[in-house]
Amino acid sequence: MKSYLPKRFDFRVRVFMEEPDFGKGVAQLLLLTREKGSLSAAYKSMGMAASKAWKILNRAEADLGVKLVERKSGGKQGGGSHLTPEGEDILNRYENFQKEVAEAVKRSFIKNFGNSGES
Repeated sequence: MKSYLPKRFDFRVRVFMEEPDFGKGVAQLLLLTREKGSLSAAYKSMGMAASKAWKILNRAEADLGVKLVERKSGGKQGGGSHLTPEGEDILNRYENFQKEVAEAVKRSFIKNFGNSGES
């Protein structure tokens, strides 16, 4: 193989209506919210500021035109968050789409650059 040919690749998958607001970060935030039952716990485990988490979630919801997370404020009983049915649906579809795209991109990289690459 020629020494100047790249050995690695990277790509981003984002889905949207008008603005590219739903990608890896929002998907991870939703996934962790589902697992932890808390938006706060999700963004904290990502090392993300609350303001950034709210910003990316609100932008994705505005672009898609649906609520992705149902939030319950804290208090004596404690708060919590869970994905809406639309949030569950878009997260599942995004994960499947991202996996299929990753496989196709890897095949194309091997075809064009001749090694396994890393995504």
